[in-house]
Amino acid sequence: MTGFWRRSKADSEEEKRAITEVLGRGGAKPEPQAKWSPGVFDDIEWRRFEALCEALFAQAGVRTESQSHGADGGIDIWLYSANSPKPMIVQCKHWRSKPVGVQQMREFFGVLKAHDLQYGTFATSSTCTSDALEFARSNGINAQDRAGLLQLISRRTADQQASLLKVAYDGEFWRPTCVKCGVKMVERQPKDGGVPFWGCANFAKLRCMNRMQMAGKR
Repeated sequence: MTGFWRRSKADSEEEKRAITEVLGRGGAKPEPQAKWSPGVFDDIEWRRFEALCEALFAQAGVRTESQSHGADGGIDIWLYSANSPKPMIVQCKHWRSKPVGVQQMREFFGVLKAHDLQYGTFATSSTCTSDALEFARSNGINAQDRAGLLQLISRRTADQQASLLKVAYDGEFWRPTCVKCGVKMVERQPKDGGVPFWGCANFAKLRCMNRMQMAGKR
């Protein structure tokens, strides 16, 4: 389970769905929510969701470590507590509608075992299927879906909630981030015409070939 962690077909499908929603707005920046609601998760892209989760856990008093892009071995955030000899790990899935299934939980459990860890958190902006939740409960996985994350946020002080909202809406929060380079992707038009796509801004410099199809573009 260690080493290069490939983005799954389900991840790619969710990316395309997210792109379609952005294009449905004409590529325009959505108006930030004034307070916490499920709509916040729909407004932001995957990197903002991971940064939000990291900030949320940091508010609980643990030290966090993460990386902005590249192969992560199935671990998005490391959590270190003075009260525990071993770290905890977090995997984040920024999915808008597709529920996290038992397959994703099993894969995360494999990552836990590969690092000789007993506990971890699986955070998603979507929901989890009943069998995924049952597997999580039986295997030391703290499953936090959209409702669970909103509940955790609601327990924070007003200032902390405002701080988390600022993290969510930081920068170009709606524009996809390249999973390989960690930079914002740009809209590109194929030379021979056809459907435009999101392409990595580092193509000219680093020859990053990462691209995402703009499903539903007219």
